[in-house]
Amino acid sequence: MQLTPAQAKARADQILATLKSTVSDWTTAVLDQAVLHLANSGAPFGMNDIRLLVPDDECRKAGVYFAALTGHDALHPSEPQLLRKVGEEPSINPKAHGKKVNTYLLTRAGRQYIQDRQAARIEQQKRQAA
Repeated sequence: MQLTPAQAKARADQILATLKSTVSDWTTAVLDQAVLHLANSGAPFGMNDIRLLVPDDECRKAGVYFAALTGHDALHPSEPQLLRKVGEEPSINPKAHGKKVNTYLLTRAGRQYIQDRQAARIEQQKRQAA
């Protein structure tokens, strides 16, 4: 049975929602820091840049992380877009055999979202230490 585009998107969204829970708080913190660092240059960034900064274990979850940020506006249409896709480039991962990966710009809303998430983690650590 062939899926319609709407059915395929719904299925992909369901799979991504399931996978999102596999991204640990530690991996999210590492990727948040890397994204903010890369976004500070003002140039588009993507998985190739993440690969150069982040250990392999966290890189494996970066696709789900990016999907959560880019899909944020689709999942919550009343809220602003966090990451904006601006292009593609060939992957530097040898296992990808030149497959295209997206490049992004972090929006102001995205920067604030990540900074708020970082501040919440710091507060949680303070409460746990007390």
